[in-house]
Amino acid sequence: MTTRAVVFDLWDTLAAWPHEDMSPLLDAVGLTLEEWAAPEQRDLRWTRPFEAYLGSLCLDAAAAARAAGLRSELTRRALVPVPGALAVLDGLRARGLRLGLVSNCSSEVGALWEGSPFAGRFDAVVLSADAGICKPDVRIYTLALERLGVEPADAVFVGDGHSDELAGAERAGLRAIQLGSRDGWRGERIDALEQLPALL
Repeated sequence: MTTRAVVFDLWDTLAAWPHEDMSPLLDAVGLTLEEWAAPEQRDLRWTRPFEAYLGSLCLDAAAAARAAGLRSELTRRALVPVPGALAVLDGLRARGLRLGLVSNCSSEVGALWEGSPFAGRFDAVVLSADAGICKPDVRIYTLALERLGVEPADAVFVGDGHSDELAGAERAGLRAIQLGSRDGWRGERIDALEQLPALL
């Protein structure tokens, strides 16, 4: 197989989500961490504007504005490449590979993307809140591949494995490589992004 494109996950792959800083936001929306992480809540956040998600919680205007501001600021601070990420991305592009990103995320990622260090480094960016679908739905990977102009067999997906994203990538026909050691994945894996170029 000839690799023509690499599609990356965002959170906990290229950037680290600050899970430890969630308390103020949880207080603002009136949810426990368990309620926030429940699949029905998560999927609502990931497939529509964040303001629409807040509307589903029936918050008053002041509480919703506070929650939106906290979420935006949290995301802005988090939208920073992990050490070595930009060097890997730039090195892959220098080799002529096309780069894609598929992220399960709420809509503030798209609003802040162009001001982040990641802007301009990808040939296709597919965010679930914009697409209205999220991983592991095969359609979100297919959308990225269409924008990249490559066939599934010519692409690799790299992610930490959250949300069954690696199995979803394989169902879409991509080769899947896990970054890290999240439980449940028995396929290819690497411990650091710097190990990726040698596998391509």
